Amino acid sequence: MQSRSLVLAGLVACAQALDTVQYGAFLATATYSVANQLGFFPENGLNVVYNQVPNSTAAFASVLSGEYDILTATVDNALNYRFNQNQEVTVLGQLDQGPDLVLASIPSITSIDQLRGKPIIVDSPLSGYAYLLQEVLATHGLTLANNDYYFMTVGGTPSRFSALVNEALPNGTAVYATILTYPFTVEGQNLPSGQAPNILARISDVVYPITSSAFTIRESSLASKTETALLTRFMTSMYAANKFLLNPRNKRCSIQALVKQLGVSQNVAAQEYASAVNWLSGEVSPPRNDFSVSQTGIMNDVQVRLQFGGFSTPADFNFTAALVPGKGNLIDYSVRNVAIAQYLKHPLKGNCTLPH
Repeated sequence: MQSRSLVLAGLVACAQALDTVQYGAFLATATYSVANQLGFFPENGLNVVYNQVPNSTAAFASVLSGEYDILTATVDNALNYRFNQNQEVTVLGQLDQGPDLVLASIPSITSIDQLRGKPIIVDSPLSGYAYLLQEVLATHGLTLANNDYYFMTVGGTPSRFSALVNEALPNGTAVYATILTYPFTVEGQNLPSGQAPNILARISDVVYPITSSAFTIRESSLASKTETALLTRFMTSMYAANKFLLNPRNKRCSIQALVKQLGVSQNVAAQEYASAVNWLSGEVSPPRNDFSVSQTGIMNDVQVRLQFGGFSTPADFNFTAALVPGKGNLIDYSVRNVAIAQYLKHPLKGNCTLPH
């Protein structure tokens, strides 16, 4: 009994020694899953509290108010908040290039033309994914301006996926299509025949590359040495986990981490892994995979939003100059650079124990 008490006391002491990071996210990315399941966070002295956000509005309100220390969300939202709303949000780096983004529909809808006159469910009609949907639908002759379809606000991908599978909202309103992301694209394709959503288009077939998920903070955090140090350790852990994920030698361990995090079968996790490491739309930041924001990708985000009137900036606003990384700018690599340097000096290994 005394031995057990000492062990418990030791565990409590270890837990108390960890520094807490409040992390907001729409879903558990593969990189986060590896970091969380294989111990990269506690190895770096962190207790990362995962907060699943319901929608982009709530997510940015929480990071700007200080409820979250850091957020992963589409970089288009950061563009919107920074340049349309003059909110001081800062992007520390890019996580992915559009995580398995697809336009998906209920089983009875087999072509994009069948969406004519119907609602498309979205997180927000002013979010980046809604603008990407407009671009995809426009290539098939359907435009929002001509009332060929309309947007229905539902919330984040988990809520929309549930609605799509049930073919209705909780109040009974019929739904027909939405944009899906990792891990729901694969999960949907593994549902029984007749229940699996149809993939009508892949976003990467229409717009490529795009910068999608990005590490986002409130700019004021960079003025605090304590907050900056905490953010640096978080980014070091995520960088280590991303390197682990993208290393083919770690495939079995990464898949096992996805099994645990997502609660899916080995087969589904293997498919999720394949989508996460996909060079076109996975959790990559080519060419070095060092969380650098793709200038081509983020300018594609800008051009899509501009095309559909998504900016209130002056007509001559210089987005190219505004997207140059630097202190006080939308993109600031100061934390990322130190995080990578810390990793190179003291690499985090993680802890993978494969089942027999």
